[in-house]
Amino acid sequence: MKNVRNSVIALALTAIAAGSVFAADMTPKTRDQVRAELAQAQRDGTLISDGQTGKTFRDQFPGSYMQPAASSTVSRDQVRAELMEAQRNGTLVADGQTGATFRQIRSN
Repeated sequence: MKNVRNSVIALALTAIAAGSVFAADMTPKTRDQVRAELAQAQRDGTLISDGQTGKTFRDQFPGSYMQPAASSTVSRDQVRAELMEAQRNGTLVADGQTGATFRQIRSN
């Protein structure tokens, strides 16, 4: 009986300690922080627009929000070298509408 009581007390103390650790992480936000988060969510379209489906404004109206910038895997020097090579061998696109290269235009 005494062992059961000690076990229950130890379990209760452990639960209280764990609860205080979780409560320490839940510090309340200021009004300004909440307003800033709301404004950011409005700008990037992450607010929920449809409560039934959980879709965000970005999901429903993707053309209204900027897409995240794609990161390049090519260095700046590599891009410059590719540009110079394309200029030398005539494969640089000369006409944006048709996609014709300088080599194709010169040969016509």
